[in-house]
Amino acid sequence: MAVVPVAGAQEPLPEIVAPATRDVTPPGITPGPSGSSPLIREPTPPAPPKPPRWRRFHLPKTTDAATFRVDNRTIRIAGVAAPNPDASCRQTSGGEWPCGRTALYSFRMFLRGRAVECFFPSADTAVEITAPCRVGSTDLGLWLLSQGWVTPDELATEEYKRTSNAARCARRGLWRGSDRDLSCRGSAQD
Repeated sequence: MAVVPVAGAQEPLPEIVAPATRDVTPPGITPGPSGSSPLIREPTPPAPPKPPRWRRFHLPKTTDAATFRVDNRTIRIAGVAAPNPDASCRQTSGGEWPCGRTALYSFRMFLRGRAVECFFPSADTAVEITAPCRVGSTDLGLWLLSQGWVTPDELATEEYKRTSNAARCARRGLWRGSDRDLSCRGSAQD
């Protein structure tokens, strides 16, 4: 019997199958219960989604110190926030320097044509993705934070926050030329 769609129904009705006409239970096995009503064939459930995995991208085009474009996708490194490429940072001496462009340039120099791997589920239609990324065994978010080129965002791990604080206290990256923060007194970088 064919499945006939009903107007306004969300799913097709299950197919009704005639009951078995003979017992095919092998010898030594207890036969299943017999029924007089017709059997109902349930529709096959959809396939489960593919699990997340590391996906490799070659020659990504960086747009800021924590974002790159590849295959019509924008991928942001999870746990970090990058400065705008046009951002300027103030130094203690009163001058300004192009910290956004310097952060972007440093990220590009670190990648130098190496493949980037990011961990996310299959998302063929997703245009913007936020995911942890790495180059070889180097966590890109952790590397950027240790160099002081990005800051931790609201989803950052405690390790990311500690690494960022160490870079700030050592006045690396975005904090180059700035006054030492009073919370850094007595730290290993002092």
